[in-house]
Amino acid sequence: MRVALKIAYDGGAFFGHQRQPDRRTVEGECLAALRAGKVVRDPLESFFRSASRTDRGVSAVGNVIAFDSALRPDAVVGVFNNHAQGVWAWACSDVPPTFHPRHAIERWYRYHLYGDLRVDSLREVGAVFLGDRDFRSFTSEPLVGPFALNRLEVRRDRDAIVVDVRAGSFRRGMVRRIVAAMVAFARGEVALDTVRTALEGRRHDFGLASAPPLFLMDVTYGFPFRIVRKPKAFDEWGALEIDASLRLRWLRSIRESVLSSNSRESSQT
Repeated sequence: MRVALKIAYDGGAFFGHQRQPDRRTVEGECLAALRAGKVVRDPLESFFRSASRTDRGVSAVGNVIAFDSALRPDAVVGVFNNHAQGVWAWACSDVPPTFHPRHAIERWYRYHLYGDLRVDSLREVGAVFLGDRDFRSFTSEPLVGPFALNRLEVRRDRDAIVVDVRAGSFRRGMVRRIVAAMVAFARGEVALDTVRTALEGRRHDFGLASAPPLFLMDVTYGFPFRIVRKPKAFDEWGALEIDASLRLRWLRSIRESVLSSNSRESSQT
């Protein structure tokens, strides 16, 4: 039987996604968990594959891995989560024997922006990326012929601005280079025509946006995944949320203490 799992992970805890000797990677952790749980013995024999090899520092909510296994998908989720460290399976599906997770209908990435940026400016420049375009300025990999995004949407979400980008596939660093160009325009550092001409084939280096604000939200196919709620995963997510909340409170306390000290010193002078 061939099994597909949806997995989530914090990219900051790994040296990228692809297996590397003597480095902790997402694929390496997944295979270690599957071997420890006796789900697979050898990645070649089990035809282990990943949907997206996210860059170092990029996190995932819904990346997909697939492999051959004698266990049912629901059972695999439990075994995987019992052994994996920092990677969680939360949905599964039984798939055809020839299924390769890279052959997806759509991938959805979300980038989080902070600071004083105008949403309308980001939307204006985002619109020029739609349709068949020359994206050679937006990837470090060879790219032959036109490339098309399915959607690019910008909206404000509380204290952040989120940029949602969807396409059938992406090249290395593409979303981060797109966001870098959008931010440069919103800050008045490049003209809209510069972005347009880059998408017409005139090479321009807009830089590379930071990796941690980028999440791989989902990878979709022509079939549904079954959500499997395991208490262990929920307990670990809850503990991480508490840690993040405490760290945020600590940082806010530092800021408030500095501001209040400055205010007291100013009133005394």
